[in-house]
Amino acid sequence: MATLALLLTSAVWGWTFVLVKDALQEVGPLWFLALRFSLATLLALPFLVGRREARSGNNWRWGGILGLALCGGYLLQTWGLLYTTAQKSGLITGLSVVLVPVVGWAFGRRPSGRTWGGVALAAVGLALLTLGGGSLAGGTWTGDGLTALCAVAFAVHLVLLDRYAKAGDPRTLLAPQLGLVALLSLAGAGWHGEIAFAFSSQVWVAVGVTSALATTGAFALVLWAGQRTSAARMATVLAMEPVFAALGGWLLRGEMLHPVQGVGAALVMAGILSQRS
Repeated sequence: MATLALLLTSAVWGWTFVLVKDALQEVGPLWFLALRFSLATLLALPFLVGRREARSGNNWRWGGILGLALCGGYLLQTWGLLYTTAQKSGLITGLSVVLVPVVGWAFGRRPSGRTWGGVALAAVGLALLTLGGGSLAGGTWTGDGLTALCAVAFAVHLVLLDRYAKAGDPRTLLAPQLGLVALLSLAGAGWHGEIAFAFSSQVWVAVGVTSALATTGAFALVLWAGQRTSAARMATVLAMEPVFAALGGWLLRGEMLHPVQGVGAALVMAGILSQRS
């Protein structure tokens, strides 16, 4: 059931790259995140009702730490989507899977030889994906670079999630981390003058879908699964996200990769799948 929950999450996350990409044609990245995570926080509040852990200082501290990592990941990913394609964004974001064991090394978990092999494959693939440009692929170094940094932030989030979800009730960690992302995004949107409400229905649909399904619903499933499996296993199943993102970019936006970038994408996926545990 944990594997099925994570696979469903990866499908939702993968398909919403296109929704966010289209919405960013009308709305600034910080304001979009503020709207998305504000609604997601409201939807997550019922998870706090009647739970003893909700009154724990550790719970709010852990939620804040997770929120910082999550905010960094989504800010870099959404900002990067302004300058790259939904397809490439999904593939590069998938590097977080490869980076989970490497980040875990900083927490005392030594990566295996297979892990380093996967990192090497993914690094070569990322270079081809980013540098093997072509008119069909789109994207810029700026967008790809920001997205690569978002993969690091998401890897940190997964490693911390593995630690904190097993230390208490994962449901009470949901609202604090989502709320912090909402507050930081709102502050940034106000600072940059992005706040506005005159959007098309397409933007509001994107906010609603990403809030309910790709944020509150998806992270509730990830936190639930985090109690029942390892960070490495979570990352492996979530590795399907770039596959769904690539399919969504192709079917909904007609995005395609240059042949050299196709080889790079294959190497990235090979590096991701080599982390199977």
